[in-house]
Amino acid sequence: MASQEVLNAMEPLIYERDRQEFSLGDALDMKTGLILAVLTFLALQSGELIHSGLPLFQRIVQYISIGSLVLGGILAALELRPANYDREATPEKYLDWLEKQEVAGNPELIARTLANGRLTRAMERVRSNLAVNKRKSQFMTASFIFALMSFGANIVTLFIRLVS
Repeated sequence: MASQEVLNAMEPLIYERDRQEFSLGDALDMKTGLILAVLTFLALQSGELIHSGLPLFQRIVQYISIGSLVLGGILAALELRPANYDREATPEKYLDWLEKQEVAGNPELIARTLANGRLTRAMERVRSNLAVNKRKSQFMTASFIFALMSFGANIVTLFIRLVS
């Protein structure tokens, strides 16, 4: 573990990163929601294209598009599933914890113990929430890639129809 001086210097950075990791999950969910809307539009477009009587090559391209849409939708749903983020403890938990630390009667020791305990927990939360956000980000990125594949397939199909 780092020295007390180093931890004191890093304290604002650790708490800021803790807040950032906690709020990043919401941003990832918002972006995935937009990707899901795009996937829905592309699915409607692919459905219309397939039912319009396409030649074999264009139908194959649309099947690729639909496969990409299905995989992208599954990955978006996995990203959007509720995640358990680690959060700051309640004041009652800190009170219970401080009582077990045998620091009663020494206000300076109580304050230092509480500050050190909160900082240690903040570093643990950063690690824990970073892992959750990394997983969510990977699902969102993969969903985006499949949305791009479907978009590309639909553009190819529409281009071929326009030039034919």
